[in-house]
Amino acid sequence: MFPEKRKTHRLQLNIEAVCKAGEKLFKAYVIDISPGGLKLETQTKLHPEEHLTFSIEWKKPLKLKGVVRWMKKEDLHYLYGVEFTELNQEQEAGIREITQDVFWQNYGG
Repeated sequence: MFPEKRKTHRLQLNIEAVCKAGEKLFKAYVIDISPGGLKLETQTKLHPEEHLTFSIEWKKPLKLKGVVRWMKKEDLHYLYGVEFTELNQEQEAGIREITQDVFWQNYGG
């Protein structure tokens, strides 16, 4: 069995994201999120090390940049592990707000 490489725990959710990678503009779903990255599900094919920008709506729009670290094809869609890049303080705060909200929704009682 391989050791866990992830540095932080990811929280499950399902929110829509609008993404852009090169000239490709597409819709995806954020399946899980952590302070360091997220998992995307989409029908658009990407490649490891491909850079993308994406916007998600939580309480307010949050625009982020990331790089694809891994991919997995499942039936008619793809799953991607995306590591955040170039985060500023506002973006870090937005991600922290999402993870805290999801944590309390799932575990807070």
